[in-house]
Amino acid sequence: MKINYDRMMKQFIEMTKIDATSNKELPMQKYMERELKKLGGKVFVDNAGKKFDTTATGNVMARFPGTVKSKPFILGAHLDTVAPCSNVKASIKNGKVVTDGKTVLGADDRAGLAIILEVIRTLKESKEDYPPIEVACTLCEEDGMYGAKYFDASFLQGKEGLILDDEYPEELIINAPKAYVFDIKITGIAAHAGVCPEKGISALEVAAKALSMMKLGRIDKLTVANFGIVHGGTGTNIVMPEIYLKGEARSRNLPALEKQVKHMRECFKKAEKLFTKKVDGKTVKPIIEFKQTLKYPLLDISKKLPLIKYILSCAKASKIKMETKSCGGGFDSNILASKGLLMPIIGIGYHDNHTVKEWLDIKTFNKTADLTLTIVKNYRKK
Repeated sequence: MKINYDRMMKQFIEMTKIDATSNKELPMQKYMERELKKLGGKVFVDNAGKKFDTTATGNVMARFPGTVKSKPFILGAHLDTVAPCSNVKASIKNGKVVTDGKTVLGADDRAGLAIILEVIRTLKESKEDYPPIEVACTLCEEDGMYGAKYFDASFLQGKEGLILDDEYPEELIINAPKAYVFDIKITGIAAHAGVCPEKGISALEVAAKALSMMKLGRIDKLTVANFGIVHGGTGTNIVMPEIYLKGEARSRNLPALEKQVKHMRECFKKAEKLFTKKVDGKTVKPIIEFKQTLKYPLLDISKKLPLIKYILSCAKASKIKMETKSCGGGFDSNILASKGLLMPIIGIGYHDNHTVKEWLDIKTFNKTADLTLTIVKNYRKK
């Protein structure tokens, strides 16, 4: 029983032609529904698409009965890509799949989807035994993990599996940080910048002062913080009355994360006091709205769990030197764990993802498919 590499590659190339960025995943949702049904799967689409802004109707799930008694093994990947992924022109060069440099490739995460389909196809074509398999394809992973947040896990009978995402199959990701997103709105006072700037309060200056007092970037080994979006201003001759900032903080050290969040709040409060003043005999001050939202919870899977030991043993048998790893980014696994699904992450061979330089290493792509096949085929759990 072997993976048909050429067939898997052909399907992957076919997938790259589908334009389905975050919140616009309907074409990819429909594609996976069709392909999973062709393979004989019982397909279910939940109603996640009604709970946030997306063209899709929901996450795609499927169930395949298997030939032996066991709990199902779950294979997961996400349906969306980042932009630009319209009119992708993928080609194979020197053992890599690349684009013409005008779009992303979309191997994050179409390579994962292609592996899932080929593993199931290979098992169904074989005469060897395999356990029940379930598939979980999520929406909007790249922009808030909303598919995972509204994922209806009641369809799934299994509790363990793999997320096919990331770069290297030699790294099994079992730890990822908790993350908060911050939406900050600062309201100052508009004034004519050329006539009476002293009567205004610049929202921009308030923001700049708060940020200048704030620890950002690498806080410690496990904690980072950043502001990446800023909007504000209507004219150069107007003291800026309003500014909006969006940022985040994440850490695998939960006390350190809470400390960082508190510090960030305090910096904005200090800036508010520093810009409080009197204008025409009245005390005025900027108004700062600090909204904090959980982006995703901590992922913390013990390497001592049977599933992790089993995956590592399969890698060893396949002559892959796999190690458990921690990661600074978040995955659907962070959220799915809170729904009772234990799904570490395995790399599929993409590199420079989220850029027009993205490429897929074919050797690694094939290696992950082989390993995934071994893991699924030999999985048994009562």
